[in-house]
Amino acid sequence: MNKIQSKLNLKLRSSILSATALISLFSLTPQPVYAQRISPTTSFWNKIFKPSRRDPEPPIKPRKGTSRPGKPICLISPDAPSQTRIIWNTKPFFLWQGDIKKVAVGIPGSKELKTQIVTGNQNLNYTGEPLEPGKTYRFLIFLSELESASPTGFVPFKIMEAPQRNRIGAELKLLERLQKNKGADSEKIALTKAKYFADKGLWMDALQQAYSVPNPSPELSQIIEGIPNELCK
Repeated sequence: MNKIQSKLNLKLRSSILSATALISLFSLTPQPVYAQRISPTTSFWNKIFKPSRRDPEPPIKPRKGTSRPGKPICLISPDAPSQTRIIWNTKPFFLWQGDIKKVAVGIPGSKELKTQIVTGNQNLNYTGEPLEPGKTYRFLIFLSELESASPTGFVPFKIMEAPQRNRIGAELKLLERLQKNKGADSEKIALTKAKYFADKGLWMDALQQAYSVPNPSPELSQIIEGIPNELCK
C-alpha cells in the first residue's frame, strides 16, 4: 500500500513540476510587439518641432523683432530663411505673433499695396487677386491702421514658377483622390497634403493646410495653438 502511495505522490510531484515548467516557458516566450501607428497630425508636429539629425536646424525660421511699446513681433509665415521662401499657393497664408494692426502685400519697388486691417488677429488667408507665379513679393506689417502709416518691417517671398506649380497641383489632386477613396475626412486629407508640402520643404504651404481645416480635432487644435509659441520662443 505504501509503495502504491509513494508512486502516486511521485507522479503528482512530477505533474506539478511539469506544469510549473510549462508556465515558466510561456512567461519567457517573447510576446509580439506591434508598431505604434503615427497619425498624420503627430507626423506634422514632429516635422516642425523635431528636426532630423541630418538637418538639425528648425525648418521654419521666423523673423523676430519688437514693436514700439517693446512687445515682441514674430513673423512665421512667410518666414525669413537665408534664401527667399518659395510658396506654391498663389493665395498664401500669413501667420504671425504680436500686435500687428495692418498687413500688406506688394511687389518690391512698387507703391501699389494690397492692404488689410488685421487688428486682434494672428493669421490671415490672402483674399486678393491670385499672385503671379515666378514673381517676388513683400509681406509688410504695420503697427497702425492709419492709411499714412509706414511699414514696420517686411519679409520677401516668391510664388513658385508655373511649370513646377502645375506639376505639384496635379500630384495634389491625385493625392486627394486617393485619400477620398480610402474614406479620409477633411482633416486627414489636409494633413496628408501638409506632409507632402513639408517633404518638399514648402513649409508655408504646409502650415496653410494645417490651418485650413474647418473643424479641427482636439489634437490638431492643440498643435495650431502651440505653433506660434513654439516657433517664436
